[in-house]
Amino acid sequence: MTTEPGARPARRGRLLRGGIALALLAGVLAVAGLHRVVELLVSTDPRGVVLLTVIYGLVTLLRALRLALLARLPLGRSWAVGTAAQATVQVVPARLGELALPALLWREAGVPLSTGAGLTLALRALDMTALGAWAGGAVALTWGTRHPAVLGAAVLLVLPLPLLPLLARLADGLATRLLAPRGRRGRRWTRSLRRMRRTLEELRSRPALLAAALALTLLTWAGIWSSVWVLLRAMGHPWPFGQVVVGTASATVATLVPVGVLGTFGTMETGWTAGFAALGVPVEVAAASGVAVHLWSLLVTVAYGAIAMTLLDGSGHRAERTPPASNS
Repeated sequence: MTTEPGARPARRGRLLRGGIALALLAGVLAVAGLHRVVELLVSTDPRGVVLLTVIYGLVTLLRALRLALLARLPLGRSWAVGTAAQATVQVVPARLGELALPALLWREAGVPLSTGAGLTLALRALDMTALGAWAGGAVALTWGTRHPAVLGAAVLLVLPLPLLPLLARLADGLATRLLAPRGRRGRRWTRSLRRMRRTLEELRSRPALLAAALALTLLTWAGIWSSVWVLLRAMGHPWPFGQVVVGTASATVATLVPVGVLGTFGTMETGWTAGFAALGVPVEVAAASGVAVHLWSLLVTVAYGAIAMTLLDGSGHRAERTPPASNS
């Protein structure tokens, strides 16, 4: 049996990324002490977990409204697809779970994969914009408007939405010159990139739609911050809401690094520990709380995802429908 060219380097790359994530997680656990993590999990007030579950349910509904708005889907199907995809992101390594949304949109609603990829990129750009707005405001209130982190938050706030269509246009142009002349497969990739570009350009041409989607995204992140704040209080850490936003935003940005064995374990805890330690929280307390919050959040996310998956029927790709962007 022969190994395909490139398979061995790809396998080594996956092992390297997984090893980095495990090393980060091991480092955080070494600082936190496993006993502290267990104590936090055992001592968590059950009422806080119930409230976390309720708030996360509202978050899934807000995400469903946003997806229904952008993808022109019924709300129920949008909820099932979006919630199942979000759960997948939390358990699949190296951010590969992001591929679940385009796949489920095609499988459940007949949205072409390239259009689904464009929608996924648009959703992540909206998330980055909302993250920049929330984190920038929290940093300004915590450390003042002259703190360097405010500039970083402003970059997240300003760049993603306008930059994304430009990058898609660049990719389309490169594909036309470099891939299209290389035969059928190259032309297929070129057509897919063009559909993705047109999806993004159509969304950009509808500012009212984007404004509504951004408003829903800001509310979604308010729910996420609130759920973390509630959970921390249930663990005996009544930290100010603004500090929770800053620390959790640091963890969220760290999860963008595409390493991991199980979801974002390792990167999330590292970013969380760094963020809260910078706010003056003892590093061992920050590390332990990061692991405990991640475990509770993962449990709730996967539970909602399991419910969503029972509602998926796989029949959408067989139906005729008009996608949000032209397929020509």
